[in-house]
Amino acid sequence: MMRRLLLLVVMLCLGCPEVVAGGETLRVVAGTSLVEDIVSDLTSGRVSMVTITPGSSCPGHTDIKAADMAFAADADVALVHQFQENMPQVKTMLAAANPQLRVETLAIRGAWTIPTVQAEASRRIAEILAAVRPSWQAEIRQRVAARLERIAAAEARARQRLAPLAGGAVLAAAMQAEFVRWAGLTVVKEYGRAEDLTPRDLVGLMEAARGKRVIGVVDNLQSGAETGRPLADELRVPHLVLTNFPGSLPGTQDYFGLLDYNVGRLSAVAVR
Repeated sequence: MMRRLLLLVVMLCLGCPEVVAGGETLRVVAGTSLVEDIVSDLTSGRVSMVTITPGSSCPGHTDIKAADMAFAADADVALVHQFQENMPQVKTMLAAANPQLRVETLAIRGAWTIPTVQAEASRRIAEILAAVRPSWQAEIRQRVAARLERIAAAEARARQRLAPLAGGAVLAAAMQAEFVRWAGLTVVKEYGRAEDLTPRDLVGLMEAARGKRVIGVVDNLQSGAETGRPLADELRVPHLVLTNFPGSLPGTQDYFGLLDYNVGRLSAVAVR
């Protein structure tokens, strides 16, 4: 009888990955894989989580799955980006959720791919998680401190790799322009999604680039990986595709892989 009871306990534990020390559980709705990555790191992956927008998807074109709605109905906390809070699909999901769901809007200014912004986001999410689960505070403090050290080290390495690009000019998708400027490049002109570009816009981009020693055209994976290719072909410069979210491409499984990927793509271009 005792052996059966012990076996049952083991089976239940194996089937319930969200159960953590002390019998507490935490069910999290993450706005994007950027949020998912931070939450997983700060909690040692001890939470049960659903992500509204997977890494390879465009946040503006995300469809909410029935399984995600069901998860949100019994979630503890939702962490969404400020740009998501008024999206119809996100509002619908959260409106149908558990009335006690704690919804936190992450009003972090700037691109989360930039190390200093990523550090701010990590600190803010750590504060929220510690408030939701006070018994986890000590561990969260330790893990966020370690994450901030990793971010600082990653930024230092990135700066060293990007140094040869200083003074270079590019055309860039609007969703990558801020990161590209952080990388030390000059954005001659930004452009939007492929479906929004008119022939006049393309002519304007070409005119802006002429005489500026443009060394590349930078696209954003989530908003159109091929949008700038015709411009790059016409200018005879490299066409680069960067990504904004972890899990979108091989090797970008977390923020650090994402930063390394983007820096690697940029640093491969030599200033002419």
